[in-house]
Amino acid sequence: MYGDRGIALIAHEDQWARCAHQHTVLLPGGGIGLDWTPVPSPRQSRWDAESEQCGPSEKKADPPCASGIAHDRWCRTWHTRPLDGMVEATTRKDAPIANCPGALRHPSGVAIDTLDRLYVAESAGHAVMIADLWSGRVIRRVPMRGRPVDLVEHGVDGKPGVLVLTRSPNRIVAVDGRAERCATIRPLRRPCAHPSMKPTRITLLSGRVVVLWRGDGTAIVADDAGKELLEDPAASDIEGTPEGLLVVALAPGDPFRRFSEREDSLIEDEPLAAADYDGGAVTVDPNGRVVYTTSAAPRTTQGPKTRHAREGVVTTYRLDSGVYRTRWGRVFVDACLPTGTGLTIRVLTTDEDEVVDPLPPSTPARGIPRVRSPEETPPLPSSSAMKDTNPLPVVPRGAVGALAAVDPIVTGTEWATYETGVAAPPGRYLWLQLVLTGTERTSPRVRAVRVERPGHALLSTLPRLFSSVDEQADFLHRYLMAAEGMLHDLDTAAAERRILVDPFTTPDEFLPWLASFAGIVLDDRWSEDARRELLAEVYQLFARRGTIGMLERMLRLYLGRDARIVERWRLRGLGGGILGFDPTDRLYSPTVAGTTVKAGMLGHFTIGGEHPDTSSYKRLAHRFTVLVPGCLSTEQRDVVDDLIRVHKPSHTLGDVCELGDGMPVGRLRLGLTAFVAPPPGRSVSVMGRARLGQGSTVGAPTLGSRVSGTRLGGVRVG
Repeated sequence: MYGDRGIALIAHEDQWARCAHQHTVLLPGGGIGLDWTPVPSPRQSRWDAESEQCGPSEKKADPPCASGIAHDRWCRTWHTRPLDGMVEATTRKDAPIANCPGALRHPSGVAIDTLDRLYVAESAGHAVMIADLWSGRVIRRVPMRGRPVDLVEHGVDGKPGVLVLTRSPNRIVAVDGRAERCATIRPLRRPCAHPSMKPTRITLLSGRVVVLWRGDGTAIVADDAGKELLEDPAASDIEGTPEGLLVVALAPGDPFRRFSEREDSLIEDEPLAAADYDGGAVTVDPNGRVVYTTSAAPRTTQGPKTRHAREGVVTTYRLDSGVYRTRWGRVFVDACLPTGTGLTIRVLTTDEDEVVDPLPPSTPARGIPRVRSPEETPPLPSSSAMKDTNPLPVVPRGAVGALAAVDPIVTGTEWATYETGVAAPPGRYLWLQLVLTGTERTSPRVRAVRVERPGHALLSTLPRLFSSVDEQADFLHRYLMAAEGMLHDLDTAAAERRILVDPFTTPDEFLPWLASFAGIVLDDRWSEDARRELLAEVYQLFARRGTIGMLERMLRLYLGRDARIVERWRLRGLGGGILGFDPTDRLYSPTVAGTTVKAGMLGHFTIGGEHPDTSSYKRLAHRFTVLVPGCLSTEQRDVVDDLIRVHKPSHTLGDVCELGDGMPVGRLRLGLTAFVAPPPGRSVSVMGRARLGQGSTVGAPTLGSRVSGTRLGGVRVG
């Protein structure tokens, strides 16, 4: 409901799939756009998709040797060179920085687990080599019964490890980095009707195993149970992510295909250009970029490489208001219209229950989901009647609309809400036809469409004379629609004005206005959530301004963690015992609380206190320290300093002490500067690459010592 009016909504992919499509596709993120076709580049080399992986001694005319590529936690790219028998690491500057030790027998796959152990599948050696990246040494070589061709990082019974894809026999083997042998074996089923296909690549898509099979003149991507997901004869490698993104690398020169998994179906997105791809391997780095191998250093993809259709049409199914002779209201469209693109809307209304000459149904060109109960889809409009309608342009919605309850479904700088009116006679049923126009490089995107049902009721407030004739009533209804829409949005905002004065529901742009009620200016360096929480507590906080509790709460709102304020005089302590005069031959012995005692003989001394020229009042009174757990960035330190300067009592002095992640030696005070146990999921670091005491753990669990031989002391390390 939108105030006193209902809303007919089309936003879900199931709803868009039931519409009639012409040169349009369903987008992976939701909504519709113009259809596209990939633009292939001139191939750098010709190769046969059915060719076997080449070994070190069986070079063919120009075959792509399947290689491996992976990333570690330092964003280094590790890739194999099968013909050279080595694994090489490069940085973002494409400069090799490290090589895996040992000569490898045709390394075809590589993976890195969470403990930074490198796994390499040696196809010709029938083994998996495991190396420690920290120490730069080979831990072991696990022999395999079959020929390992690829592997993927995956935990084994909660322990870091990999899944290895082998041939002869075709199976998936789980290898633990600490185990001497294979752990478990998963069954691997070949896709139906393809008896001669061989497994080539393995990956994880949303947590499930996906395998690339090649043979019979084609290539099929299927899960480990043999269920086919897609087919492409030129597929050379696959890579999946936990978020449901599947990247399919094709032959050299062809762009990479992208798919998003939603509800057991794959929706294809625009392919990515991959210049100089050598047919080796593809992966997705921790930043979400697609990286692939070349004859030199690995590269990232260069963006979409497609040619869009110039025009596309989407015709909705029948929308029902439930009441005959309904005058429909405004149409709201959440869309992204880049420069050079456009959107127009045709509308058709009727009171007839039966549709004569219905538009033939047509599915989207790409991204077709599984439609449940397609027979329940409402009918499409009459093709002849829809041709007689006039297109209506859409205009950006005014700023007043931001206050209404019909805000856009999607947010972002590229998305906006456009509106138009239903310029059609009254009718119970309504059809919309969206005409999208674009260029070869850009396409408009539409996420959702909403229609008011019914429209405004101003005609009922006017004398009957103005609405007695249908043609005159239709004109007057459309004429008043724009002005009434603005007034309706203002009325809705006024009725819901409590939303504007609530710090947790008001729009972000209204936060400074709401803060002006309390006479404060918000700091843009604060996060949006922190600013909202501050406004919710501002009156209670400023009533206690200048107190420890108020300042600690302000720091908690900004930092998101507790900061303790310690007054210096509470930590003054007691001094040690001094026997006789001090070494400077002063005339006075040490003092306690400013009391001095003249002493000139042995035994006259005072326990604790200070020298007479050093007053505890000068050192400790009206001074405090803010203890902040962890470390602060430069911006955070500036904000904390500003908070202390503005909200502390004017006669006091304060400073900030960053405690770091560990326990500082020499200033450990339980409950103040001590924080026992690291946070969950704390990462480990390498000696020489981390600051001791800044959240780092030196070393990592590795293979321990073991006793070999028959005599005591025969211990071999590693």
